[in-house]
Amino acid sequence: MSGRILIGETTVTAARLVIDRRGELFRVGLVLILGIFAIGVFALNYVLPLLQIQVPQVGGAAAGQPMLDPRFFPAVLFMLVVEFLLIAVFAVGWHRLILLGPRASAGLGVSFGRREIAFLGRLWLCFIGMLFVSIAFSVLEYLLAGILGADPGGFVIIAMAGYSLLAIYVIGRIGPSFAAISVDQAMSFGAAWQATRGEGARIFVIYLLVSVGWFAVAFLFSSIAQILGLGEAAPYALLFINAVLSAGFLALLVTINSILFRQLSSWRPLAVV
Repeated sequence: MSGRILIGETTVTAARLVIDRRGELFRVGLVLILGIFAIGVFALNYVLPLLQIQVPQVGGAAAGQPMLDPRFFPAVLFMLVVEFLLIAVFAVGWHRLILLGPRASAGLGVSFGRREIAFLGRLWLCFIGMLFVSIAFSVLEYLLAGILGADPGGFVIIAMAGYSLLAIYVIGRIGPSFAAISVDQAMSFGAAWQATRGEGARIFVIYLLVSVGWFAVAFLFSSIAQILGLGEAAPYALLFINAVLSAGFLALLVTINSILFRQLSSWRPLAVV
């Protein structure tokens, strides 16, 4: 470990790197931006209309009763699979750009090989793990509501807030392992947790600040779009702007993770493979 993490300096440095490399963002992130835009179009034109469709249930005790269109959940899963794939490809490319320089991502800076597959696998592990944690939080919520004799709905906000904060902390602690994959270094979740020992609170604050900032920007943009009526007048333009903003936010997160990995590990760039 090479010194304590500085919250303000790390955040500002990451933001400056993203701004300075904004041209690279549209190069390395082109596939991500177009992919997010396509997912938005798919959701707008296919997935969301499915919520308005009810079909009769076949068989079972509630046969004939209206139920949600069975195509909805497979469509959502398809969107999730594609989104994770896009994130893995972009994140590996952007990690390499920050850690190794532009020479590590020639052309579009997009590839799909062992690094991206390993990154994608760990991404799914995190998702499944946090899914189980969210289920545990839901069970705890209902147990507390039962003990206190209160409406479980009243604990939803508390449970969601607790889960979100825990997710930010855990992902911040294991994040360096994803950067390691991108530059062909061996680092397990456990090793990343060990490397960030003593810095967890600072890393948590960094990611919390960035997340709050992102939600503030998203809320402001959504409010302006609603006032101007862009949702109805130019929905696809809105989706594309959202895709660009999402790519910028992800680039900022990956840049922070790259800085933390470089500072908290003994890794130093040697040659581009």
